[in-house]
Amino acid sequence: MRNVSRIIVGIITIPIVIAIIFFLPVTFFVILVMILSGLGLYEYFNLGRVSIVFPMWKEIFSLMGVAFPLAAFVWGVNGLLGTLFLILGVLMVLAMGILTSYETAFQSAGEILLGFVFIAIPLSLAILVLMSHPYGRSQALWLVLIVWAGDTGAFYLGTAFGKHKLYPKVSPKKSVEGVIGGMLSALVVGVVASLFLRLDFSLPEILILPPLLLVLGQLGDFSESMMKRGAGAKDSGKILAGHGGILDRIDSFLLTIPFFYFYLLLRS
Repeated sequence: MRNVSRIIVGIITIPIVIAIIFFLPVTFFVILVMILSGLGLYEYFNLGRVSIVFPMWKEIFSLMGVAFPLAAFVWGVNGLLGTLFLILGVLMVLAMGILTSYETAFQSAGEILLGFVFIAIPLSLAILVLMSHPYGRSQALWLVLIVWAGDTGAFYLGTAFGKHKLYPKVSPKKSVEGVIGGMLSALVVGVVASLFLRLDFSLPEILILPPLLLVLGQLGDFSESMMKRGAGAKDSGKILAGHGGILDRIDSFLLTIPFFYFYLLLRS
């Protein structure tokens, strides 16, 4: 039943996301990233152990996270850095007296800051990838297709053939066979998609980047799994039927997007 729900959600969401990335005005993509950032942060704060004395702090900080995609859209990287230092200043003020205890004040402030660095900033960098010209939309879509293909291949091939556990302490279901299947799936989809998208990538890049992005995606997945294990939770949330929460769906992008953005920046 869970697999059926995964397929149904995928059939519904994949065409919508592709349309937002490739066909609709950039503002639609910015709104999507703002939603994902806010909901992802809210799930992150629910998984954490931060104690703050004022009510609705999770909602307030989640709304602060929405500022990152907006700042990236309006001011680019400078907007991201400015927003980060602004929130850092707010956290330092909180650490001086509004957090529950002085003994854990900076630890709690650091945990909150990590949420913005781990979730809001990587997602916001996707906007900068999309807005890069003249191949931004194609490159952003290529990245999304590769990550999706890698995740799907790793899940289904790992379920069917997985025998050697990869890191059972953190993620009991992941297997070496699943990772290999994910790398092959990412590579195949990356090569096929490159035939239809204007990427300005050489053949070696097209062959090397998909498996590398899959590995980074798995690291992001493991990072989120560690948070869930620490919180004693199976899923980050229940917003998506059969898929868990928002973090469960975007965790593979949290390391791949920054790598892809800086790779494009360096090669330009």
